Amino acid sequence: MEREPHAKIISRNAYGEEVCAGAARISTTAGDAQAIFEDARGNSKNRALIGKVLASGHKSLIEHAVFTIALRDVSVFVEQFFIEFRLASFTVKSRRYVDFSRLGYYIPPELEGEDLALYRRYMDGLFAAYGDLLEAGVPREDARFLLPYAFHSNFYCTLNARELGRLLCEIRSRGRDVPELLALADELTGQLEEQFPCLLPELCESFEDAPAGEAFPLRCSSREPVFLARGTAGTVSLLRAPAEPMELLEAAHRVQHPGKPLDLAALSSSRRPRELEQLAYTFTVSGITLSGVTHLVRHRMQSIVVPPIQSVDHSRVILPDSVAADPAALERYQTAVRDAHDRLLQIRERPALEKLHYYFALSGNLMDVMTTMNARELQWFIRLRSCSRAQWEIRDIAVDLLRQLRRSFPELFDHFGPACFSEGRCPEGRLTCGQMGDAVRRFKDLEA
Repeated sequence: MEREPHAKIISRNAYGEEVCAGAARISTTAGDAQAIFEDARGNSKNRALIGKVLASGHKSLIEHAVFTIALRDVSVFVEQFFIEFRLASFTVKSRRYVDFSRLGYYIPPELEGEDLALYRRYMDGLFAAYGDLLEAGVPREDARFLLPYAFHSNFYCTLNARELGRLLCEIRSRGRDVPELLALADELTGQLEEQFPCLLPELCESFEDAPAGEAFPLRCSSREPVFLARGTAGTVSLLRAPAEPMELLEAAHRVQHPGKPLDLAALSSSRRPRELEQLAYTFTVSGITLSGVTHLVRHRMQSIVVPPIQSVDHSRVILPDSVAADPAALERYQTAVRDAHDRLLQIRERPALEKLHYYFALSGNLMDVMTTMNARELQWFIRLRSCSRAQWEIRDIAVDLLRQLRRSFPELFDHFGPACFSEGRCPEGRLTCGQMGDAVRRFKDLEA
C-alpha cells in the first residue's frame, strides 16, 4: 500500500505562547523572570502582545517556542530542502545501515497514463538494481548511489518558531513549484493554526506575491553516462586561509587567557577552544555525490553553498570501488545507470515529467559545493570524518582537506585527526576498527 508523504508536529515545548509573551514583556516590565512568566500564564493579552512585538520587527521572542516535526515517507528531495536550514536539528534514517529496497518512493499524484508508467519504470528499474547489488554483497553505502531522489525518507526535525516560519516561507517562494513541498507546508500551517497561531502572520504576508525559485531545465551533459572512479571525484581545493593564523590565535588567546602563553597542543585538546573560531578556511569540493552532500551539511556551523538538486548533471555518476571490483556487480550497476539515462532522454520530451526531473536525480550524481568553516568546526569535522568508521567518500574529503590544512598551518593542524590520533582514545566502542596503533601512525606521518 502506497503511503502519502506526511509532516506532523509531534512535540512542542510546554507553555510556548506564555514563554514568548514573557520574553516580550521582560525588557520593559518590572519583576523577575519567573514572576513575569507566571503573570503570562492565562493572560488573554498574550497573543496580541506577541503580534505587536513581531510587527515592530523584534522576532527573537518566538525563538523560545520549539517544535519537533516527524516527516514520514517524504522524498529525499524534500529532506535535502529541509536540511539546508542550519538553525534546526535533524536525525535521518541512515542509507548506510538500512535496506531501502522496500521503503518505496514518492509518486506525484498529478501523473497519469504513459507519464506515470514511464516514471514507475524509471524508479522500479533502479530499485531492482539496488536490491540486486545488495544480494551480490555490495555494501549498502555503495548500492545507495543508484537510489533516485524520489525514494522515501523519514526523519525528525527540531527547530524554533522563527526558523519554522522561515522554512515555510522559503517553501512558498523558491519551493513553490514543488507540489510535494507545498502540500507539506499546508499540513504544517494547518497544525500551527491550532497549536501556535501567533506564528501565522510571519508566514509571508502574501504567498501569492512571493518570488518563484529559479527554473532549471533537465541537464544531461552527454548522450551516455560518465562514470567517475573514487580517485577522480571529491577533489578538495583550499581557496582561502588566514594570512597570519598564529597572530590571530595569540591575540584571541590573550583576550581569553590574559597573561598565559599560548600552547597549540593544549588548545587543540581543550574542551572550549574558542580561539580556533577566529580562523576561517574556505574550500571547494568538486565532484561530491548527492549522498556525500548530506554527510557534509550535517555539520551545522559552516557557511555552505550547495546548488539546487534541480541543477544536477544527470550524466555524471560515481563508480564505487566495491562495484568496480566485481564484474557482475559492475555490469548490473552500469546497465541500470544507462537504462535510467536513456529514459531521461525520453523524459525531456514529456513536459509533465520534465518539470519533475529533480526526482530522477541519482544519489550517485555529482555536484560541486563550496563552504567556509572555522578551525574549531574543522577540528570536529576531521575528528569524525577522517575516522575509518566514516563513509569512504566523506573520509577521503576530510583526509585530503587535512593534508592541505597541514601545509597551510602545520603548527596547529598537525594536532588534528580522528579521535584515536587527536585524543588518544577510540570512542566507537564495539564498532572500533581495532587498529588504533596503525591509525595513529598513519596520521602522524600523513603526507602533506
